[in-house]
Amino acid sequence: MSADELRAQFQAQGRPGLAEDRRRGARQARGMYAALAGLVAVICLVLIGVRLGQGDALGVWVATYAVGVALGGWGFVLARIGHTRWAMMVTCIAAALAGLGDSPAFR
Repeated sequence: MSADELRAQFQAQGRPGLAEDRRRGARQARGMYAALAGLVAVICLVLIGVRLGQGDALGVWVATYAVGVALGGWGFVLARIGHTRWAMMVTCIAAALAGLGDSPAFR
């Protein structure tokens, strides 16, 4: 038997739609992580606008929000290319920076 015949027999053993289910699940995960990262980036941008609109002086909080925007954007890119674990890690860091920038210590 050739390798192609063995591969075809092995693939025929399992559930017929297993490969399609995995592809669909991976596609949904990429979409979910991309949406979450984009949401975090947009929230950081909105928070920058709100705080500047309130007349807050420029400070460290701008840098934390700006890094949050950058990391949120990078998480979106990572999710779209399929690196969902890295995307989630980067998005969590971006959300933590947004929370840090909104803390009373930076008011």
